[in-house]
Amino acid sequence: MSKPTVSFDLDGTLVRPEYNEFIWFREIPSLYAEKFGISFDEARQKIRKEYEKVGENDIRWYSLDYWLKYFGFKVTEKEILEKYADKVELYPEVIPALELLRKTHTLVVASAMSHSFIKVKLKKYHLSSYFKGIFSSLSDFGMIKKRKQFYQKMCQEMQISPPDLIHIGDNYEADYLAPREIGIKAFFLDRVNYRDSTDFYTVHNLEEFARKII
Repeated sequence: MSKPTVSFDLDGTLVRPEYNEFIWFREIPSLYAEKFGISFDEARQKIRKEYEKVGENDIRWYSLDYWLKYFGFKVTEKEILEKYADKVELYPEVIPALELLRKTHTLVVASAMSHSFIKVKLKKYHLSSYFKGIFSSLSDFGMIKKRKQFYQKMCQEMQISPPDLIHIGDNYEADYLAPREIGIKAFFLDRVNYRDSTDFYTVHNLEEFARKII
């Protein structure tokens, strides 16, 4: 009998979100300030305006490679991502929870981030060794958000039915409501304690989640 499958969101669930913020709102403005000879604060304002022109509903908004070429920076996406890999930080309970769950479940990653970002983050503490599959809504299916269609395609790829998948993530709509639309057993990871903690499917850390599904 095969092990049940658990999918994990990445940012805000396994990995702290500060790495993304550093890339988009510190490194890119710094490169812009250096190229055009302006202050960092002025560069950050200009960068934000350029991001807003494209908007979050455009797939280009999420592509670091697109922005590097758009601004004419002489550096590659891979160079930037790997240069600041030390900024990637895991939540303290991640490794203990994964060690516990890998014994009884097949583990996969289900992220909205591109594979280039995912790859760098999963290098931390050899995190990739815990997962049998890595799914990116952006890179694999051209979807900018994790909607129910993403989870449907992910289940098809794994050749499992939605009720056979357990998912955990920190975005209430993308990680809880969307997968539940198609019958996935989704858990909401509420790290800031703003929803009803008496709900069985709301947890506050991954060790609590692991104890509930083992």
